[in-house]
Amino acid sequence: MTTALHYSSITPSNDPSQIYGLQVAIGNWLKAYFRYSQQEQFHILVGDKIAWNEIKIFAENANLDPRRLTILDQRFVRENMGHFDTLFRADPHPQKIFWQRQQLAPHSYNVCTLAHAVSGLEGGEILERYCLDPSQSTDAIVCPSHAVAKAIRSCWDLYSDYLKQRFGTSFRCPVQLPVIPLGIDIEHFEKITSIDERATQREKLGVGDKDIILLWVGRLSHAIKAHPLAMFQTAEQVATLTGAKIHLIMVGYFVPDDAQREFTQLAQDVLQKTHLHFIAHNDPRFPNGLWASGDIFLSLIDNMQESFGLTPIEAMAAGLPRVISDWDGYRDSVIHGDDGYLVRTLQPPPGEGRALSELLVNGRELYGGFLAKTAQCVAVDQKQAVEAIYCLIKDPLQRKQMAEKAHARVRATYDWRHIIPAYEALWSNLTKERKNAPCLHSTAWTSAHPQAPDPFTMFASYPSTSLQNTGVVRVVASWETIHQLWQHNINILALDILLPLETVTHIINQITEQKVITLDHLWSLLPNLDKSALWRTISWLIKLNILAYDPPLGR
Repeated sequence: MTTALHYSSITPSNDPSQIYGLQVAIGNWLKAYFRYSQQEQFHILVGDKIAWNEIKIFAENANLDPRRLTILDQRFVRENMGHFDTLFRADPHPQKIFWQRQQLAPHSYNVCTLAHAVSGLEGGEILERYCLDPSQSTDAIVCPSHAVAKAIRSCWDLYSDYLKQRFGTSFRCPVQLPVIPLGIDIEHFEKITSIDERATQREKLGVGDKDIILLWVGRLSHAIKAHPLAMFQTAEQVATLTGAKIHLIMVGYFVPDDAQREFTQLAQDVLQKTHLHFIAHNDPRFPNGLWASGDIFLSLIDNMQESFGLTPIEAMAAGLPRVISDWDGYRDSVIHGDDGYLVRTLQPPPGEGRALSELLVNGRELYGGFLAKTAQCVAVDQKQAVEAIYCLIKDPLQRKQMAEKAHARVRATYDWRHIIPAYEALWSNLTKERKNAPCLHSTAWTSAHPQAPDPFTMFASYPSTSLQNTGVVRVVASWETIHQLWQHNINILALDILLPLETVTHIINQITEQKVITLDHLWSLLPNLDKSALWRTISWLIKLNILAYDPPLGR
């Protein structure tokens, strides 16, 4: 088996203070491949000198002998591409590789790529290529999580249904979707999380030995990462219940620039007992980050831009127990109650998000706005998060045991020395199975456009559950709290895909009168409202902790 890497430049953005996940993921994969691959010679297909120079830097960082690198020009297809069993890209974009294969003998090589975020118009356009380009049954997109694989399959099924309606064809995308997680450098994290490093970091932060640090690491963006309200309210409730001195430390950078103002203003209204720290990811006081300082890793993700979640894996390597969202690839890294806690999430049921797709298709929202408004309809179970953190604070032994189990699992599962051989085993199997064809299936057509499917259909696998007709809601916030929450733009940015606030006020009053009410009964009281907007609105009210939701018995 021979493999060539098909590489394009991942030159960072013009803002050096920002580090994007795709760049980190691709860079880390390449360094790990050079370090742990069994190949004697590394063949790299590049398109320009910038890409070639980047590859040399990655190889140097992995201490790779430069004589083991063979650089080939990807523009010369017949001369350079026909000698390999597999062409691999560490991103999902197939470029021209499928069509270039048509210039060679049939089945001359397999195409294998790596999925990252798959939401938005650009993600839809890339996935469309696998349907319309001449892909084969032994091509593959490696998915870092099972949820991403399901999301891609949902998108392809949707596109297949479109082709059937348009052309009467039964075509299904033949590309395989194996799941292999991303990895990390375990030894690096063990070096930067010593007891001495913990003491130093906490001293610089002004945190006492008995204080509890809830640590978040990642971009600080309600639009493209996680809305902070759930974490703010969770931390505040924990501080009240335990009486402990709680520090919520959020390490990263703000996107966009005015996000810091939004986060700060919201925190001022929510946090009374919790000590909040925003620490820049490149703060010179903390060259190794703040992984050593934490007691509990808290990450209540609610965004469809997330696909795998590397920081929960890094938290495992740092020896931290984790309380994280039961969401997409996050859930793959946690054995609930054993090496961490998963916190339930919910969103409207499939088919109720076409208005969001139309925002993208019609150009009324760019990718960030689409993600932000979609996330406004995703709720995280704060009560469950509070209970998990409460248990970990009150039981230091459990905290220690959970961290130890997580650390043992990260060594056995997520070390790059295990991940890279898994890729090579996949490539070997694809080569052996080159002429086999998988059987694909269809789903109902529910989208405004195949490149922008209903997010609650495509991402139906991301949350713990969807709202159900027989679920029960009740009002749990006072009008004073409700009006206070509605004063923040960060909480009401999706009003154009929700019901008007005056209608929302009427709905809240209806629920208050009933005390508790099933959603079925609520629909019957509001027969003239847009049903999809009503689903989204109810989920949004649950997200803001204005309503509480109890699922049907047995769910």
